Amino acid sequence: MKYDKEDEALKLLRGIRSMTHLINELQEQVTRLYTSLTSTTIRLKELDVQTSGDDDPLGNKMSDIVEYQYQIVEYQRQLSAKRKLALDIVKTMELKYQPYILTRYFNDKTIEQIAEEQDKSYRWTWEMLHEAEEEFIEKYI
Repeated sequence: MKYDKEDEALKLLRGIRSMTHLINELQEQVTRLYTSLTSTTIRLKELDVQTSGDDDPLGNKMSDIVEYQYQIVEYQRQLSAKRKLALDIVKTMELKYQPYILTRYFNDKTIEQIAEEQDKSYRWTWEMLHEAEEEFIEKYI
């Protein structure tokens, strides 16, 4: 039973990180589509092209943008509930561990990025993160 709770706690943290990463990727895709849409519109205006038939690059890109934005909103809703649960636990942890959980899982940072930001070695950062995860699990259980 204890191992199930430990696994559940880590799944919560990893789920937050992966959803945050997914939302960031979708937002980047929307930005690329908007950029592409703008350049397509300008190019069509410059050529004074009238389109007919099924090939509608503007309509296809707009529908993709709308679909991605819908997905982003849904993932953000799911992420919000997970973050609230995890944040309630993080607030009960020792202060020295909180930044590691928040930076790694809430801000989707790699261990290398955290180490660089903290001006610490990779090994030291990994150990602190491991200790922080252990405390998170203890508080979760």
